Amino acid sequence: MNDRLRPYGLSSGQFPLLIHLSHQQDVTQEALARHLHIDKGTIARAARKLEDAGYISRTPDPANRRAFRLLLTEKGEQIVTVMHTIDQEWDDLVCDGLLAEEREVQNALLYRIAMNSIRSIRNRGEPSYGRT
Repeated sequence: MNDRLRPYGLSSGQFPLLIHLSHQQDVTQEALARHLHIDKGTIARAARKLEDAGYISRTPDPANRRAFRLLLTEKGEQIVTVMHTIDQEWDDLVCDGLLAEEREVQNALLYRIAMNSIRSIRNRGEPSYGRT
């Protein structure tokens, strides 16, 4: 992913932020950090770099002047299209030879793994490692 994004001045770490903004515009940095389970400082640094590169705009939140709202720019919308293509190519590569039913099982398992990770992060407790 990094190799494919490098020509655009981007890295794979910025991928989730841009993809999320393509689905939900005008979100605060804090809400984005909560949604992506990434600390606020990391989101702020990524947002600043994306703003400097012209992919997003950051505007002060009228309800809280210390907070910033993030929006994709036209350049950002164009790069999201490229990112979707890269993501689809990766999916095709790693799922090569899988039947449609096998892809469904794979996606269901990965979704379950992701939800377990999120639940663990939210609980902030020790992982159960298989215990229910």
